[in-house]
Amino acid sequence: MRKLLFVILLICFHTSLYAQTNNVLLSRVLRQVQLYPQEKTYVFTDAESYQAGQRIHLRVFLVNAVVHQVDSISRYVYVELLNPERLVVKRVRLLRSDQGFVGHIDIPEGVVKGRYVLRSYTKNMLNLSRYESLKSIFIGGHGRLTPSKYSSSLNREEANNSINLLINVLKKGIKVSIDNLSDSSEDDYRLFVHCRSIPLYFGKISKEKDVILSYDSLSQGGIYSFQLLDTKLNKVAERLKFVYPEKELCPISVRWTDGEKLNNNQIPCVIKADSLREGETMDVSVRVEYAGVDNTVGQSDIISHLLFDMDKADCPEEPSSVCLESEPDTLLDSCSWSRYRMSDVIKGECKKGLIGVEKSAVIRGRVETLIGHKPIKDGVVNLISPDKSFYAVTKTDAQGRFSFEGIDFPEGTQYVLNAFTKAGKSWVKLLLDEDEYLSYKGQLPPFVWTSNDTTRVDATLELPKGGIQMEEVNVFSHQPTYSSRSDAYSRTADFSFGLRDIESIGATCLHELLRRVPSVTVEFGKCYVRGGFTVGGRRPAAIAIDGIFVNEDYDLDNIQMADVERVDVFKGGSTVIWGAIGGMGVISVTTKKGDFKAASVPLTNTKTFTTLGYQIPQAYTPNAHTPMWLPSLRGASFRLLFPAEYRSTYRLIIEGVTSEGRIVHYTGEIGR
Repeated sequence: MRKLLFVILLICFHTSLYAQTNNVLLSRVLRQVQLYPQEKTYVFTDAESYQAGQRIHLRVFLVNAVVHQVDSISRYVYVELLNPERLVVKRVRLLRSDQGFVGHIDIPEGVVKGRYVLRSYTKNMLNLSRYESLKSIFIGGHGRLTPSKYSSSLNREEANNSINLLINVLKKGIKVSIDNLSDSSEDDYRLFVHCRSIPLYFGKISKEKDVILSYDSLSQGGIYSFQLLDTKLNKVAERLKFVYPEKELCPISVRWTDGEKLNNNQIPCVIKADSLREGETMDVSVRVEYAGVDNTVGQSDIISHLLFDMDKADCPEEPSSVCLESEPDTLLDSCSWSRYRMSDVIKGECKKGLIGVEKSAVIRGRVETLIGHKPIKDGVVNLISPDKSFYAVTKTDAQGRFSFEGIDFPEGTQYVLNAFTKAGKSWVKLLLDEDEYLSYKGQLPPFVWTSNDTTRVDATLELPKGGIQMEEVNVFSHQPTYSSRSDAYSRTADFSFGLRDIESIGATCLHELLRRVPSVTVEFGKCYVRGGFTVGGRRPAAIAIDGIFVNEDYDLDNIQMADVERVDVFKGGSTVIWGAIGGMGVISVTTKKGDFKAASVPLTNTKTFTTLGYQIPQAYTPNAHTPMWLPSLRGASFRLLFPAEYRSTYRLIIEGVTSEGRIVHYTGEIGR
């Protein structure tokens, strides 16, 4: 925020604007930025291609969306592995630590070959739609991204197509002109220019009067938004232009000192940024990868991600080449910049996000009567974690609501909740709020395969003493389908999870499993298919356990995942086999024993569950593809040691940001 204030004050001195209007405009933009501080994420991985069953090591850079400094306010980052059908394969939650947000995702065995996507976000970022942080990886082969194609239907938000803005980049600045104004009766327009919401110019423009912005007065680099406004500050036209990315970069040098080769046959390497300002430091991740496997052409990087992808609405991941060639102009022709609803902010309509910043883990729910479902006031709720010897107690409010804040435990931690009335009676119903994770509905970036790869690359670098190098052996097996008592139904189901699917996903409850099914939502313990709307009101899907329908108020959390063998979802015409009761969809659960009895269901005032806790970083195991992975290096310079055999066969990749928000990116073969 200090850098943002400094930039805005600097603009006030160096840009010629209408003084009174400019002061109001600046105050409105600054107020919006303070009300809703936005964030960006970028995922740096230990490789670009993997095989099924391997582990993806990753570091997430979380930065302020305006100044790109690592001073954002969220405490947690979520990372999801999406398959080619955009369904979540794995989800992890990373806690900010001294290393930043460092973690891993294990790729399930048996996943199909394809391009997968790592989607990263904070809860604060869910306030904003149309801006997704995506990172493509390839499983079972090597691929490269190709530039996306857009249509003019992506909400250009132009009110008058007869008016056009012409943007010409000159050697010493930018020239802005108006074209096709002959049919317009109005000739009193304002030009508003900003980069990542930082105002750079506001003043009059006409067909006879062009606006020239000098290079020295434009302190930002990246996507510029040029907006033509009428006298009422309504947006008439908008053009985006990608210019001056070098203003946001911090060049670094890598120096190899062969003359200082150590006795253990290692070569020292000094990484330094000569352009660092006083007090400025680097926060980077480093990996050494086999240069003969992956081609850096067609990959995305931190530059294209922070300066291009994350500042363009409805923009999936782009290859880094778009920032080096003339392609950005073509890609930006039909796009808009809408991060801060700038058209509304200019008029003074500033809003904060509906979802608050996540600063601690929270467990919420409500307690109600068994009959009538009335809220219980001043009820007592106990939270116990047997694994962590943790105990807490709270009371319900007038709406029967309760919450436990600051619940910070690692993933896999088991909790037990029980509730009682004020008098200590247990005849109550305990409902637990489900965590909401929005599904990804946008388009995935296009790509092409460059090579197939069925060879595992996670072997150790050196054979143990006395070891023998064997020839490659490929083992093929048929994945067994576990039998299920609902198999007669499952053949007509719209979506099914077998025992192998359930085990590979690692779901801790049925609700978490069902959220992976498109058009199925979970609200207050009930499942709805396609919203569940009928003429008579909203109805949840019917629940059948071992073929027997249970009461509409039955909570699926009462079934432990260890007892589940199969889950089938019927949401279309397939529901006819269940009769009229299945009209709003059916969730069929088959248990391993097949002897479900309502009497065996736990008490309604008790719940045992496992939340998505934070992930504990694991030590990195070097492999033949990536022998070195350093997720967090901080300082003004670094001195690393590399084995001499890395020369000419391995590549060094460095990415990160400085404390002033400048972007660091380096790629080069070791020793060259």
